Amino acid sequence: MANRPARPKLLVEPFAGGANISLSAVHGNMVDKAEFSELDRDVAAAWKSILNGHAVWLAEKVRRFPIGRRNVILHLEQKPATLHERAFHCLLRNRTARGGVIADGAGLIRKGEDGMGVRSRWYPKTISDRITAISAFREKLNFFQCDGFKLIQKHKHKKTALFFVDPPYTKAARRLYRHWDIDHERLFQVLHQVKGDVLMTYDDTREVRCWAREYGFQVKTIAMRTTHHTTKRELMISKSFGWLKTPPKPKRQASTRSGSN
Repeated sequence: MANRPARPKLLVEPFAGGANISLSAVHGNMVDKAEFSELDRDVAAAWKSILNGHAVWLAEKVRRFPIGRRNVILHLEQKPATLHERAFHCLLRNRTARGGVIADGAGLIRKGEDGMGVRSRWYPKTISDRITAISAFREKLNFFQCDGFKLIQKHKHKKTALFFVDPPYTKAARRLYRHWDIDHERLFQVLHQVKGDVLMTYDDTREVRCWAREYGFQVKTIAMRTTHHTTKRELMISKSFGWLKTPPKPKRQASTRSGSN
C-alpha cells in the first residue's frame, strides 16, 4: 500500500479470521476503509461484539477472568447464551488452545511458553487494550458474516479496491477451521475478474501453482515460521509484483586504513 502511487480507497479481506491486515492498514492510515468477512460463527461473534457496542464489556471480561486450566475447561464447556458471551468464548479458546486453533476438537496448551500452560498466551491487559483500540476506529471497519466469495463479488468492479486473500489452505485447513472446504480453482477464477489489485497467500503446492499460471497470476516464494517454530515455504500470488519494491543494498564503504588491504 505504501508503494502505490495513489492512496487506495478500500481494502477487502475475505476469509479474514483475525483480520490483521485490515486492522494494520486502517490503524496505519494506509487506506480509507476496510471491509472483511468471516463465516465462522464464533469469530463473527467476536467481531460483531467489538464493532457493535460490546467492546467495553468484552475488554472488562478479559481483564477479570481468573485464568487457569480448570477455569478454562469449565468455561469452554458452557454454552454461550448471548453474542458477546460467545465472543469471549472464542477469544478464550484462541488464546489457550494449541496453535490458537478454535475448531472443534482442538486441545488446550499443555506446557506453553516457560511452562506456563494456558497462561502462556493470556495477556489480559494487552488483549483488552487491543479490543478497546479496535473499537475506537470502528467507523473505518465493516464486518460481514458471510462467505468470502460474496465479499469479493461485491467489490470486483472497483479499481480502487485492494484484495488481500488468505484462504483456508489446501493441505492443513481441515484440522484448523470449521469452514475449510472451499473451491480453490473458483477462487482463482473470481479474482482473475476483479478490477482492483490482488495479493493472495497460499501453501506451496503443484495445484496452486498451476491455477496461478492458468489464470494469469505471478508467484513468489516466501519463508514463514510456523507455530512450532519451523520454517516452511509459502506463496505470494498477485497480478503483478510491480508494487513490491526491495530496499536498496547498503553501499560498501571504502576502507579507512592506510596501506594495502
